Amino acid sequence: MRAAGGGLSAAGAGAASVWGPAEKSFLGTSTTSASRVYFTGYRGIVSEVFYPVLDTVNTVDLQFMVGDTAKTFVDEEKQQSYTVTQPDKRSMRWQAVTSNVAHNWRITKSIFTDPGRNALIQRVQFDALNGRNVTQFNLYLLHNPAMDNSGGSDTSKTVAAGGRTMLVASENSRFSALATSQPWKTQTSGGLPMVSSGFVGATDGWTDLLGGSSDKTMSWRNDLASGGNVAQMGWVDLGASAVTSVSFDVVLAFGATEAEATTTANATLGSNLTTLRTTYDSGWNGYASGLNSQGGTADDQYYLAAMSLKTIQDKSNGAMIAGMGTPWGETNGDANNGGYHLVWPRDLFKFASALVTAGDTATATSVVNYLFNTLQQSSDCGDGEYNAPSCPQGYSRVGRFPQNAWVSGWQYWQGTQMDEQAMPIILAWRLGPSVYNPLWPKIKLTADYIVNTGPWTQQERWEENSGYSPSTIAAEIAGLVCAAAIARDNGDTTSAARYMAAADFWQQNVDRWTFTTTGFHDVNGQHSYHVRINPSLPGNTGTGPQRYNPVAGPDAAIPVTIGNGGGTHDQRYIVDGGFLELVRMGVKRPDDASIVATMKIYDKVLKRNIPGKGDAWFRYNYDAYGEENGGGNFDGDGGRGRLWPIFTAERGMYEIALSGLGSQGSTYLAAVKAFSTPQGFIPEQVWSETTNVTGWIVEKPSNATAGTPTRSMSPLNWAMGEYISLLASIRAGKVVDIPSVVCSRYNACVVPPASGQASVVFNVTASTVVGQHVYVTGNTPALGSWNTALAIPVDPRSYPVWTNRVNLPVSSVVQYKYFRTNFDGSVTWENLPGGGNRTLNTPASGGTLTRNDTVSW
Repeated sequence: MRAAGGGLSAAGAGAASVWGPAEKSFLGTSTTSASRVYFTGYRGIVSEVFYPVLDTVNTVDLQFMVGDTAKTFVDEEKQQSYTVTQPDKRSMRWQAVTSNVAHNWRITKSIFTDPGRNALIQRVQFDALNGRNVTQFNLYLLHNPAMDNSGGSDTSKTVAAGGRTMLVASENSRFSALATSQPWKTQTSGGLPMVSSGFVGATDGWTDLLGGSSDKTMSWRNDLASGGNVAQMGWVDLGASAVTSVSFDVVLAFGATEAEATTTANATLGSNLTTLRTTYDSGWNGYASGLNSQGGTADDQYYLAAMSLKTIQDKSNGAMIAGMGTPWGETNGDANNGGYHLVWPRDLFKFASALVTAGDTATATSVVNYLFNTLQQSSDCGDGEYNAPSCPQGYSRVGRFPQNAWVSGWQYWQGTQMDEQAMPIILAWRLGPSVYNPLWPKIKLTADYIVNTGPWTQQERWEENSGYSPSTIAAEIAGLVCAAAIARDNGDTTSAARYMAAADFWQQNVDRWTFTTTGFHDVNGQHSYHVRINPSLPGNTGTGPQRYNPVAGPDAAIPVTIGNGGGTHDQRYIVDGGFLELVRMGVKRPDDASIVATMKIYDKVLKRNIPGKGDAWFRYNYDAYGEENGGGNFDGDGGRGRLWPIFTAERGMYEIALSGLGSQGSTYLAAVKAFSTPQGFIPEQVWSETTNVTGWIVEKPSNATAGTPTRSMSPLNWAMGEYISLLASIRAGKVVDIPSVVCSRYNACVVPPASGQASVVFNVTASTVVGQHVYVTGNTPALGSWNTALAIPVDPRSYPVWTNRVNLPVSSVVQYKYFRTNFDGSVTWENLPGGGNRTLNTPASGGTLTRNDTVSW
């Protein structure tokens, strides 16, 4: 037995630190701002705990070890059978039950945080089963800290505070204190508490109990371990009474100092924990009751999704992270200290928008203010992405949003993803003038950056390749149309015209840039579809819209090297579902010929059915972001991407948009639920059966079940948001988050006229050549007030008849006229007798007026 007061140095640091597994079985925090502790669980035990912000891990795992007094076994809690449930479906409090019936024990835990303090609470009940009593068991509490987002240089020690013996871990200004309401076992001689600090894999409690020379009981007592990957263990005294059950509480408290952490632990343990639990539940009950019930169709998983998204909003500044963990965390260590617990503007847009749909506009409003007031860059620095050695935060440009960042806004990776520039603008527009008008000067900076930099992107939405991406261009177009609307509200018609001109040119040319007609894949001999990305560089020639054109189009034999290890292939060989963003963003009709054609290829190449669960899709062919075929964790090389439930939700919303029937999304909602964990968490990826994806063999390990989560990330917050959006769209009979200002401009939806408006349908027969497009303008703001850059494009879906619908003031005499834009950006007006204008009289009581016109040039 090691002597009390003994210390260990980092020379015996043992195993390298790693993060917890990414498959979470629970997560939560208090709804109060006073508590800055956020927790997760894996297989029924506490895993990563974050404090004081959501990007900073301080714990890898906290679990029990159960042995018998005869020293014949020691069970590790996380390796046993378990169930995790919400006792209250409208609270993020969790009950975890773990047991080994063969060894005659069960542990039941209620897990939540102190609403008024920085402390995690576990209310524990240990039961002896099958005629045993607690005196026949040894119960140990094992904790692996990872203080201040690092597991490799922590210090742990035994501290006496407030009449309790605690285990304190620290690094820099992060301190944790582990304490129990039940006393620790004491040494037979000396009466010292049996608590110890050691280094993982060398001198820690697990090695003490289960190491090669172990006698399956705690023998070591070290009061200090400093400068390494530390672990803490304490032997819980279950008492001498031959009872079958013992209940006690475990508190893990945090602070900026040792005194703060230990004081908090004592204060929480000294409180009425039943009252704290009630307060915790009441906070979540109040939040859930304020959500939109979607006409009573919202189910438990909908509420869980919304509460999960609220859980991952940081209380310091409104930021929201992509996921509370690190994909394949058990084989990733301090070198990957960001994981998914970082801010990605794209993910943030997706799930903040979902919360708007769920009725939580307050959270989304704080997100928009975070984006523009904290995350948006305000200076130019560096020559290019990852080429900014003298820039403290890396590459930056005025108005740019970084690829991802810490909660503070400090840039993590330095890539530029143009969809992430547009999405904050779209979210601001959706929240309305009270949100976007005060932010207009900053919104203008980003919109200017998009016009000056896009549509080419240094990275598309999968963060791996540069070029012309359908999904990215869709977001850019939508962002610029929203920016134009905001600009007009703020009296800046010059900026509005500039944004609209770029958006229209990109909308009119996205097929020319990304839709191949010579593809390698075909359905019934048809080889036309949107590629995942055209890797061409931008032409950057001329002063007009031509400068946006790529050097080469989507029919060119250009090689693209997939960024995650998927190899090099002709651009026409790689397909994905990014083209659906053209519909989701309101840029194209769901029945557009290019969308319909691509859908056939998309389904043929990437769709797989999981019997009993539903349809799912791969991200793209030759995706290597996933476990290896043999089952090993992804390490950057040799992996295989699996099926993503996100795409099942995306497809459900497309089917709703195409049909106008909410019921068309129901089977997809059921499939997403089937791909979820028993708790209702939707993972990033699920296992597929072994399959061949255009020569890319994707194998299912023998111990995996198709349709269940892989080890990448669960839940993925983006996926949780999509569940909300899909359920709400089913109920509404339309996709609820398509920006109406975008889809109405491009004749991709019908926006009902507001009070005092009438709907006017313009049908105009006009002959054009490739590269020319027809517009209508007039003497009213809705038609651009004769500003050709703010005019309304008409859609050639039934060429030579061009069509669109505009809501105009009732009982008005409106003058209007058609013109065409030429490929060089010049304008040609229609040739009317006498050079005058056309006139219409809108109805006095709303309704619809149709104009059937013919133009000559």
